[in-house]
Amino acid sequence: MADKVLVVTSPDDVLIDAYRILIVGLTPEQSKVVSDALLNVRYDGNVVLYLWEGGSPEWLLDKKHKSDLIIFNANNENETLVGYMAAQKNSHYFGTLKFLSGANARTIYSSEDLQTMLTLLFEQL
Repeated sequence: MADKVLVVTSPDDVLIDAYRILIVGLTPEQSKVVSDALLNVRYDGNVVLYLWEGGSPEWLLDKKHKSDLIIFNANNENETLVGYMAAQKNSHYFGTLKFLSGANARTIYSSEDLQTMLTLLFEQL
C-alpha cells in the first residue's frame, strides 16, 4: 500500500511528489476494483487519484497531462471521451472498446490484473 492515497476532484489539484492516476467515469464496481488493487499493492510513496465524473473538460485535460496512468470506463456514453482516452499511451480501461479495440488492447478484467499492472509500474519508479 502507498504511504498516502489522495483523492482529488475538480477544480482542485495537489502539489506533492506522487504517482498520479487519472480515473475517468468509473462505475462503483470498477472503482472498487481500483481501490482493492491499491490496497494490495506495495509502493513506498504517495499516490494521487484524480477522479473525474464529468464537469470541467479543462480540468480533465490538465490532469491527463499530469497523470502517469489513466483508467477509464470504455462503456461511457460519451464516445468522443472514450476515443480520446483510448488513444492515450498510458491508458487502460474497463469494459469494451467496440470499434477501437485495435487501438488499445489494455483491458482491466479484475483487481488482480490491476494489482499486477500497478506492481510492475511502481517497480519502474
